Amino acid sequence: MNETFTKSKISKLELVYPPISNQEAVWLQNDPEVVELFRNSDFYMIGGRAEAKFIDVEINENNGAISFKFSIGDTIEDNCTVNVGDLVNVINADTEEIEIEIGEKYIRIWDGPIKQPGSNVLEWFSTEKLLWDKSYGRKGIEGLDQYRELATYDLLYVGIAKKTDSFDRLLKRGHKNRMDILANEPQRFPGARPTDETFIFLFDINVLQVNTYESEHIFEDEDIFPQIDEKRVTADAEKAFVSLLDPKYNSEKYKNYPKGSDGLYGAGFARYCYLIGESLTFNTACGSFKGHRGQFNEPYSNEADITMVEGDDVKLFVPGVDFPSDV
Repeated sequence: MNETFTKSKISKLELVYPPISNQEAVWLQNDPEVVELFRNSDFYMIGGRAEAKFIDVEINENNGAISFKFSIGDTIEDNCTVNVGDLVNVINADTEEIEIEIGEKYIRIWDGPIKQPGSNVLEWFSTEKLLWDKSYGRKGIEGLDQYRELATYDLLYVGIAKKTDSFDRLLKRGHKNRMDILANEPQRFPGARPTDETFIFLFDINVLQVNTYESEHIFEDEDIFPQIDEKRVTADAEKAFVSLLDPKYNSEKYKNYPKGSDGLYGAGFARYCYLIGESLTFNTACGSFKGHRGQFNEPYSNEADITMVEGDDVKLFVPGVDFPSDV
């Protein structure tokens, strides 16, 4: 390594679309606009959790506020109110007619008669999108204070698309591990289907490279505009999460990580780390791994667990234990 030049890397996993159940993935894979978003991902996870539902729904006829309980099986529930008039897309809509469509797992706000020609969906929430929007601090959502606990899943599989993208690799083609999960995972709550208790997380990896130079360093073009091989970062991220978290359906465990031919080992980094930039928690056989997304969209957070690689050493750093947290 150049003695006057040290480089480090921070990689943050961010969702390109809200978490979706396997059933929702089947419905959405024929929507061109959604598929375009899916194709921004080449790193994905599959998790399991009991099906969530909206129950005890009440609509205030005066202001259109929707109040309900967000319920997951019989283990956890939280109160929530969606103030329709405070939703940004409703505020900006050029209409005086608002209609509300609601079911056990979805809410849709229309600018006219529901599902009629000329009417459009101004805003929508699935159970998982509501948690995702709450974590981002979106206007119009009150309550749901336990959104972190509600967005907790059993991590079942971690995968990447080496040559294409997550849509092609996981959804468009037959994916053995996805099928194995649907065939073998036990029912988490009576009456639910495995397809409604299996969730897909499509991530993009955003990379921040930090270079440190000694005063005598002679700069070259690659120092100012560093080139990052995104697929190499993706391959390394897969190995990092699999080797650390040991997902149930990953047969290759990468026990020799960080060593490997297609990752970042030997690429000249003094250290590199991975974190999940979303308010999700994944339970694994090795414990839990917690991500975090600040409600004011700060680029990085001291509330997320971090996997750090330095030389041959791989360590998990937990906020509030290994370094100060934000709270």
